[in-house]
Amino acid sequence: MDEIRGDTFAEGSSTLPIDKTLPSLEHQPPRPTSPTLCSTEHNFLESPTDPSPGGIAAQLRRFCSYSRTMQASHLMERYTALVKEDPHMYRAAESLLSTLSYLATNRVPIEIIELLYMSSNLLRYVNDRILSGKGGSSDRDELEADRDRLEQMLQVLQCVEVFVELSARRLGGSPLKWLVVAALAAVKISIRLCLIYQHNRILIGSFGMNDAPKGWVGPRSGIFFKQSHPNSNIPYHIPNKDLVLAELCYTLRPIIHLTALGLFKSKSWIPFTLALGLDVFSLKSLQKIQHPTDRQTNELSRRKLALLLYLFRSPFYNQITEHRLTPFLDYVSRIPIVGLFTDGITDYLPDWQKIYSYVWGS
Repeated sequence: MDEIRGDTFAEGSSTLPIDKTLPSLEHQPPRPTSPTLCSTEHNFLESPTDPSPGGIAAQLRRFCSYSRTMQASHLMERYTALVKEDPHMYRAAESLLSTLSYLATNRVPIEIIELLYMSSNLLRYVNDRILSGKGGSSDRDELEADRDRLEQMLQVLQCVEVFVELSARRLGGSPLKWLVVAALAAVKISIRLCLIYQHNRILIGSFGMNDAPKGWVGPRSGIFFKQSHPNSNIPYHIPNKDLVLAELCYTLRPIIHLTALGLFKSKSWIPFTLALGLDVFSLKSLQKIQHPTDRQTNELSRRKLALLLYLFRSPFYNQITEHRLTPFLDYVSRIPIVGLFTDGITDYLPDWQKIYSYVWGS
């Protein structure tokens, strides 16, 4: 563009008097921009010619998802601090949910009862991990962190399997129920096999889900102090082949029983006898373990008590136990106050018999 100068205004002329030279637009410096604004525009306000799918809508969805994640993380941090400051509060919440599940027996659908009980177990699991200091894995090696993740998955499955089974039966009837039961058993077996062969674990059980962290509360400060056990940190020794075989029998028992149940039906004694034989052989072999940890001792005792469940497992229950238990409960129900509990047992027992995860779960 040519330079335009002028000192006077000529009549009839369209030229204005200009004292300075107008710079060429081609040499104007670029307008400074804010890096924050540019990055924001680049991330969330894509240009119309951006070939990436989704455009502005996809970016907004990612932003909302990130915001929800941050809010959940903040809420979890606040809840963790609350549990550590007042451990009695979380025990009260667990007891409340558990008590409601028992009081609601025969008054609401069984799915609601199990939802309350599942919530109580999940709350106990989360709070126990907070108090035991197992929330993070930054100070542990990769192998230990992987083992902890597997144990967490198994614990969560143990918490939710009953409710999932009941929901499947409600939505799809008996076929969907057995499909879900088989899928849950397969997942649990896979996790247990990984713990056995990759982490040398035997006597894999509930991992102290129902055990409160041992300790005491300061009378003035109200702070919960954990009490360590003498052998709680003793590393697991590599088990010999007999112990591994015994744990395999216990681990594979659910899928073996389900297979036999599909072949011979529930009234046959073959699935019952196979499962009982595997459990008895596993227990007799696992009793030979030397220097068991506290967790292994508790799990061994739990499995011994679980043998009593065979009294309530078909066909033993239908042919033997039921004919003796029902008259006894009817007689006890005549006793004041005691009858309130026996009536609840009598009403709930038929529904309990139909839940595979309760009767045959491991």
